[in-house]
Amino acid sequence: MPGSLQRPVKVLHIAETIRGGIASYLNELHPQQEASFGAGNVHYVVPSDHRGDLAVDDAQMTTFGRSGRSVSGLFQMLRASLQAIDAFKPNVVHLHSSFAGLVLRPALAARPQAPSVIYCPHGWAFSRKAGRVSHQITKAAENLLARTTDRIICISADEFNEAIRAGISADRLTLVHNGISKTRPQPVAAPWPTKKTKVLFIGRLDRQKGYDLLIEAARLLEDVLDVRIVGASVVNKYQGPAVPSNVTLLGWLDRGEIETHLEAADLVVIPSRWEAFGLVALEAMRAAKPILAFRIGALPEIVVDGATGALCEPVSAGQLVEGFRRMLDLDLKVLGNRGYDRFKQFYDVEKTHRQLRQVYMDVLERNELRPEKQVQLQSDLSSNI
Repeated sequence: MPGSLQRPVKVLHIAETIRGGIASYLNELHPQQEASFGAGNVHYVVPSDHRGDLAVDDAQMTTFGRSGRSVSGLFQMLRASLQAIDAFKPNVVHLHSSFAGLVLRPALAARPQAPSVIYCPHGWAFSRKAGRVSHQITKAAENLLARTTDRIICISADEFNEAIRAGISADRLTLVHNGISKTRPQPVAAPWPTKKTKVLFIGRLDRQKGYDLLIEAARLLEDVLDVRIVGASVVNKYQGPAVPSNVTLLGWLDRGEIETHLEAADLVVIPSRWEAFGLVALEAMRAAKPILAFRIGALPEIVVDGATGALCEPVSAGQLVEGFRRMLDLDLKVLGNRGYDRFKQFYDVEKTHRQLRQVYMDVLERNELRPEKQVQLQSDLSSNI
């Protein structure tokens, strides 16, 4: 019977970086998995400089040192991960994002009696804006590595469809939408002294997240917008355009501080050039804040244009300006309340956990014949790599 596995489920989560969306994903999921599998049965491998981003005990954490994104850092992640596997003995290894998937899947496929491997790309590398050769290489790599993966978790219908278009077998894929807790951390009232519309951005300051487009739009709407940016660069120091007087850079903040700024904001902007999902959208909806975003990735699945926010296209600073102007003509409180209703209906983390738990159970039950499978995987790797 599905889900009837009797032995304990021991899950090891591994990520090369967690700052931003992956940290939010893991923090939301952790209490659910801990309650379901047991406090001693959920463990993490993350970079040491991101340790503070995860709200888990030190005993549940293995860290590795790194200096930015480099070959040395990837090697440190690999070494720490293999050591954690030997010590923790998980039966499920859950890999997060492209670099962890690229490094760990071949290493685990080559190991005898390796644990089951779950991979969540959190946005396909081949969906990002890059040259044609880069797209072809990443598609080929993901197709090959999919054969070493027991299950690939797609966090949105857009991500699932991108995988199918890239040639990855649907038999390897499961759609599990992101979710967050219905219980919002209690915000502390904080002043935001301005008569302008208060706009909040939360995310990494890199090209994907479109912070440069936001700064340019804010410059063009300096008389009507007051923008606060929560976040910082992950790989390198911030080297973006100079910010106008109506933009404040706040750096990385803890969850409570973010909720305080959310409470004071009039709207949340997500100007990403590409986005696998966008957990910030759920956090905004939970806080009853309307959303302005581009019509890309999973955001059209989350934001209902004209009802819970506004979507604009194509991706450009000019279109973002038009989106802001459109939002300023709408009743932002009404849009925010509709977004909150939609959040309650579709994006509860308990649903995410139930579906992910079922994936673990199905994979573990199916892999009782793993020795035969392992021989085939090793043969496939040696003949293709």
